[in-house]
Amino acid sequence: MKADGKSRRSLANAANPAREQLLDHILALIKKQPGIRPSEINHRLGLEQSDALRDTLIKRGLVRKVKEGQATYLYPK
Repeated sequence: MKADGKSRRSLANAANPAREQLLDHILALIKKQPGIRPSEINHRLGLEQSDALRDTLIKRGLVRKVKEGQATYLYPK
């Protein structure tokens, strides 16, 4: 049953053009500045947090996350 719920959620996310546009913008920032920190993405886009959006890009295989100590850096794949 969980797989069905995830599928429906993925379809809902793909059907949301505003969310997809924001994902594209985040991906462009990561490509323009490899190693960017999540806090910098949030600052540039005026977001309080972008965890779910970043996780989506990681799950899609477009971005990789590297942790060094407590710091997190994002790189395009």
